[in-house]
Amino acid sequence: MNTKDFSLVRYADLCDAIRKSEYKTLSFRQYLIEKPRGRFIVLRHDVDKKPLSALRIAEIEKQHGIISTYFFRIRKRVFNPSVISKLEHMGFEIGYHYEELADTRGNLEKAILLFEENLGKIRKVADVKTICMHGSTLSRWDNRKLWENYDFKEFGLIGEGYLSVDFSEIAYVSDSGGHWYGGDHIKRDFPLCGKAAKLDITCTDDLIHLIVNGGCANLYILSHPDRWNNGLAWYVEYLSKYIRNTLKIIINKII
Repeated sequence: MNTKDFSLVRYADLCDAIRKSEYKTLSFRQYLIEKPRGRFIVLRHDVDKKPLSALRIAEIEKQHGIISTYFFRIRKRVFNPSVISKLEHMGFEIGYHYEELADTRGNLEKAILLFEENLGKIRKVADVKTICMHGSTLSRWDNRKLWENYDFKEFGLIGEGYLSVDFSEIAYVSDSGGHWYGGDHIKRDFPLCGKAAKLDITCTDDLIHLIVNGGCANLYILSHPDRWNNGLAWYVEYLSKYIRNTLKIIINKII
């Protein structure tokens, strides 16, 4: 059995721990609408590169009765209408993973027009009511800043993955960069404000232990499906992750 961290086997272990715990899982839309009480986990996925990886993760979650949200970028190899439709049919929420401010190099007027256009594209495939920014690590522009000049609610949206969450009341956990504990390579995949809990999590086993023992009242977990693999794909992702993170550390010191 492959017990390496960030393997599909380990993700199944995480889902099994959630299923057996006292936590209820929610999509991001459910969290915003229901304003839940009691213990819950908001589970969000950013689909940055590999839509088929998202489908594999969703199949594991479906087997364990887990609900989550998948935010898709509008990129040629990522925006896969067939996968998106299948995920929505399976009962998962689809959101838009936007990056227009970085794409337009900070031009607000171009960015909002492009956002409207891209949102329209994904809405032809799925019922999109929520958005979440893409980190755009190699850009100087934080895509969330778009909403300092515009209101996403004018587009029929009910929430943004960071801006619509009170992180003083929910603990934030992210696998950005292929590490639960973050690092110098992480530039934007975290809340802009609030008092997000500082959790001592260095691996998936730590997160499982936290969930099994009910160590937090509520959790907001961000996962990137392309991080999780088995077999040869695991080694390819591991090497790719090391190279990417090294480059990000260098670039983050420059821009």
